[in-house]
Amino acid sequence: MKIGAKWAIGLHSDPAATELQASLVLTDGLDILDVAATLTRPYPHELHQQLLSLTQNDFSDTQKLHTLDMQVTNCFISLATELMMQTKQKVPKIDLIGLSGYGFLHQPDTKVHLTFGNAQEIAQQLQLPVVHRFVQEDLNAGGVGSPLLAVFWDAMCRDLEKPTAIIGLGGITRLSYIGAVGNIIGFDIGLGTILLDRWIERYTGQEMDFNGLYGAKGKIDERVLKTLLTQEYQLKKPPKAVQRTNFQNILEQVEGLSVADGAATLTAFLAHSIKNAEKFLPDPPAQWIFTGGGTNNPTLMLLLSQLLQNIQTGKNIFKYSENLDATGFAFLATRHMLNLPISFPSTTGVYEAVSVGTVEDLSLPT
Repeated sequence: MKIGAKWAIGLHSDPAATELQASLVLTDGLDILDVAATLTRPYPHELHQQLLSLTQNDFSDTQKLHTLDMQVTNCFISLATELMMQTKQKVPKIDLIGLSGYGFLHQPDTKVHLTFGNAQEIAQQLQLPVVHRFVQEDLNAGGVGSPLLAVFWDAMCRDLEKPTAIIGLGGITRLSYIGAVGNIIGFDIGLGTILLDRWIERYTGQEMDFNGLYGAKGKIDERVLKTLLTQEYQLKKPPKAVQRTNFQNILEQVEGLSVADGAATLTAFLAHSIKNAEKFLPDPPAQWIFTGGGTNNPTLMLLLSQLLQNIQTGKNIFKYSENLDATGFAFLATRHMLNLPISFPSTTGVYEAVSVGTVEDLSLPT
């Protein structure tokens, strides 16, 4: 084990509240040295529904928020405990946990970010320090709170051809750009697969467009697509982070279309918004690497292959390719403990490079 290397558990929830991820990672904050194991578990169906149905009106219902917080917290504890039991022979001593939590409200303009996932409870139950509040501390440092994993992708892409663009095809579409001279750029392209999930769930009861079937048989409405691509956020220059509650405004533009045509139009919107984001980059990427649940949608991936040059998936590129977001937050937690920078002016827009995060340490008084 390298000097300074730590075994860290990363705990992550996707923004669409479909699954929770855990990774047990050996890292020195500069490289990913080993991944002992990863786990993915779906949210309980009722909790999934409650999280996605949260509205601004619910944010004043403190009892409801507390109940949801404890439910999400218990899911994280259960997942981490299962991971620790599976790996206790290989990794008898774990050093820390990196927690992203489930972010249910993100308002960069007012510097507010609210999450579910009680770090104090997790620290007490698992008897490990927990690094959390990455997003809120980034906001406090002058950033927009996203994307935080750009420095992680820099480490993952160290030996790859540059420039490289890494796209997280999750509930939110995020871009990290690793330049040929070591420069890092990052920003949220916009709301991602959560749009397609909500559309399909509303009209079919299914949680997503499985295998892109609805999108494949539908017809793209070019007028609606143009309207979506010319919305203010799409034209805004980075740094920028999307607000999770804005999906309803986008879905309203698709109302009136058939289920299949709406799915096709939203799928095209996701693909074209990624292509349009290229204008914010200093040089065209030599390759585009896609990660996240959206890579399982062949209709979306086909559109992307028609719009972009040299597209790859993380599963085909990275040695450790499972649960990359959870692995990333284990990496960030270790960087924070070693006081290495996580946020940069070129990624989240902070005033200067800073190691964001807060430690919930068992040695500190509660």
